[in-house]
Amino acid sequence: MNIIILLIGILIVIVTNMDALSTILRINGGSKISNFVARNVWRTSVFISGKFSRVSILSNVGPLIVVTLFSLWAVLLMIGYGLIYNSYVHSIVETSTELPASITAKFYYVGYTLTSLGNGDLKTGNDFWRIISNFTGLNGMFLLSIAISYFIPLMNAVVKQRMLATYIANLGDTPTEIISNGWNGTDFNILHEQFKDLYPMILMQCEQQLAYPVLLYFHSENPKYSPQLNLAKLDEALSIQEVYNIDQSDKAYIWNNLRKAMNKYLKVTKNSYSFKTETVPDFPYQSKLESLTNQVSKETAKLRLATLKDRRAFIASLVKNDGWKWEKSMS
Repeated sequence: MNIIILLIGILIVIVTNMDALSTILRINGGSKISNFVARNVWRTSVFISGKFSRVSILSNVGPLIVVTLFSLWAVLLMIGYGLIYNSYVHSIVETSTELPASITAKFYYVGYTLTSLGNGDLKTGNDFWRIISNFTGLNGMFLLSIAISYFIPLMNAVVKQRMLATYIANLGDTPTEIISNGWNGTDFNILHEQFKDLYPMILMQCEQQLAYPVLLYFHSENPKYSPQLNLAKLDEALSIQEVYNIDQSDKAYIWNNLRKAMNKYLKVTKNSYSFKTETVPDFPYQSKLESLTNQVSKETAKLRLATLKDRRAFIASLVKNDGWKWEKSMS
């Protein structure tokens, strides 16, 4: 028996199972391997879509990443168990001749054992390897079952995040429009009620993103259904309130509550996403909301805006990485 090959095989099987279970069953933002694969599939897709000016490519990346992850786990299990069986010459033998199976034949045996499609042309060499074969089949059946069960709640989460994006989009097409539509000439009571509904929706989005990290990569060609784009617009509207203090009523705390929900969303996203940070975008809202923003001096507004520099740079990167252009989307 080749101990080194055996240990490498066992290590691959353990890591693969831990990665799959961590991604599917734990609410922790996904595992390192899965997140690494997902990020790089997305980056490659963004690069290709930019080269060929085909943003529609990105709408297929979410399902592609899911299939890629499941395929990766299946291939790694085949490699891991294949190495385990190949660590011993007589682990698998041919049924008709009782001769040791070849290296490739053992990988073939692993493939049909994992999928429970055994056809009888190969068999285990002794009772020990029969037990290992049982574990192989159970492992394959278990991961296949939980992977299939992963699809339905994932699709429900995709629908809910599209609902969130649509809700925000209906408030206004730009940050200034969100504020203008919520101002009745006296107060922001209209916006207050809508913000109250948005608060639990954003918190739900945070939890869904932790449970299903691939949600970040479900792109929509229609900006109305893009959660990243519309949450960026909402955060800009909240920044306008923070910089210019446009709502000084006793219900201004509602803006702060929504800001806290957005803080959590950005924290969850930062832990899952990794990309080059963009430059801080302009903040050209004062002239468009002059009647509401003239209560704060330019110096005070400038100081407050400076504290939001890193936040807005990250959000701008999030928007760009999702295939959108900040200037066209915010004005």
